[in-house]
Amino acid sequence: MAVEGAAGMYLQDNEFWGLVEKKIVAEGLWRYFDLLQSAKLLSSLARVGRASDEMVELLEKHFIKHRKGLTPEVISIAQEGFSRINKGSEIMHRVLADPKTQLPALE
Repeated sequence: MAVEGAAGMYLQDNEFWGLVEKKIVAEGLWRYFDLLQSAKLLSSLARVGRASDEMVELLEKHFIKHRKGLTPEVISIAQEGFSRINKGSEIMHRVLADPKTQLPALE
């Protein structure tokens, strides 16, 4: 909620965003986010230009791993986030286009 609020007001405080990055990436908080929370996190970070490559990679792997649980709402929010930051692998975009995509190398 704090990230969404800060992104909503376009907060550009480096100390705040550094702490968010540390908590989510370095301390592994991302593991406790469900798919909707992860999509909202991505979208919020993209809104303020604070989605680091490491954060995007973690979220991308999370979406791909749990692709069968993606709902239309999650897909829409994640697509908007990846589009806004102009990041995301080809596999990620395929998964968001069709969550039932077979990815043998990842199974």
